[in-house]
Amino acid sequence: MSITLLRKNRTHRPKGTKYPIVLAPGLFGFDSKVISYFLGISKYISSLGCQVTATTTETAPVAKRATLLKTQLDDFINKTKTDKVNIIAHSMGGLDARYAISRLGMDDKIASLTTIAAPHHGTSVADWGLKRLIPIAHLLSTLLGMDPKSFHDLTRESCKKFNEEIKNVDSIRYFTYSGSREKSRISPLLWPLYDLLIKEEGENDGLVSVRSAKWQDGDNGVKYMGNFSADHLNFIGWKFDLEFIANFDKRRFYRSLIEHLKRNDL
Repeated sequence: MSITLLRKNRTHRPKGTKYPIVLAPGLFGFDSKVISYFLGISKYISSLGCQVTATTTETAPVAKRATLLKTQLDDFINKTKTDKVNIIAHSMGGLDARYAISRLGMDDKIASLTTIAAPHHGTSVADWGLKRLIPIAHLLSTLLGMDPKSFHDLTRESCKKFNEEIKNVDSIRYFTYSGSREKSRISPLLWPLYDLLIKEEGENDGLVSVRSAKWQDGDNGVKYMGNFSADHLNFIGWKFDLEFIANFDKRRFYRSLIEHLKRNDL
């Protein structure tokens, strides 16, 4: 009888995804014991029963970032003895993952790639920035070790060439998510960029337009999962907006994302 009671009181751990989850960050891909790029998200995904790790990167061109991602993927795969992983990539991390899959021989190690607010078609924010802020970009590269070429890889012209050269792999499932909100409901930090994007590309999340994040739907194995009421930072757990009621629910979003991967036997 005591054994039966212990079983009833034992915390039930839900069943996770078939393959472990790897989180790939955007432009500023930091992670530390004090603060994480994916704020509270790794821990939450783990609570859903998934094996999960978050990678780090540098503010550098896609090719270099993809190499760093590959190294961390190889280490994680060897450590966990898994056959494949599911990558969930935010922003520029989506381009890094696509490059690693197409050019760095990771195609047989990836079950799926889910991109969230990734600038697949580039962003006019990068176009504007490179034209007007070149001196600042070089100053940042000197002071902070940031490579100005990383911004070049996010321009619309650069991403057009990227899409022509970086091909999808038939065996991998691709899913994309976008975000957008009215200006009053996004972080004031993003307001100037939001205004720029509205004029150039239409609805956006403050850094990436819906069209760019959507990428393509139904072509080359890509499935668009929809547009969510969130700004670019909300997707990674950061909240700098002025709204205190009915804010973006990151837990609900990631729970739905994980359930989708499970339904697809990923």
